[in-house]
Amino acid sequence: MTPITLKIISISSIFFGLFICLFGYRILRLVLAVVGFIIGASFIAGVGFTLTEGKEIIIIVIAGLGGGLIAAVILLFLYSAGVFLLGALFGIVIFSGTLAITNINTTPLIYIVPALFGGILALLLQKFMIILITSFAGAWITVIAALYIIKSNFTPFTPEFINNISEIEMYRILLSWIALGVLGFITQYIVFPKKIENLDGVEISRPKPRR
Repeated sequence: MTPITLKIISISSIFFGLFICLFGYRILRLVLAVVGFIIGASFIAGVGFTLTEGKEIIIIVIAGLGGGLIAAVILLFLYSAGVFLLGALFGIVIFSGTLAITNINTTPLIYIVPALFGGILALLLQKFMIILITSFAGAWITVIAALYIIKSNFTPFTPEFINNISEIEMYRILLSWIALGVLGFITQYIVFPKKIENLDGVEISRPKPRR
């Protein structure tokens, strides 16, 4: 991927990240579709890459796009499954970050526990968890994309990019991410009416207290 292409993607990612950060709860179905597309495309493209040993790029791309579209449609209509998946991913990310900070190594099977915990919690506390996840996920996308525009000395799509960031920059990234995430969380709670969604994705208003 050329630097110009990466800059264009990064600029688009800033706007996309801000949109999710500030309006994630209201555009949840779009978020679920995007997440489904990314997961489906990555998985199917990976399978295609393995089967063709990376020699059939066109087939890999077509398979990835097809898998991404199918997964996007599935999560778009299976609302509760999408919410569970968001929570599961959130649980895995938090768990992975904790292990990285504490330098603890563990078996991959252990990741099932935070995934299940995050998924179930997302179903039980839908609005809170959806806003929490979308605000901080959008904030992270925005901060990393903005950092690439400024620095341009790493590829933001690989985990190894952290190695090219100094300790001071890492603190700035974390502070910026937390500040923007908190702003997004507060904005989504204050700006939008307090509505909840049932497991079918239908919004219902909270009953007014009797006087």
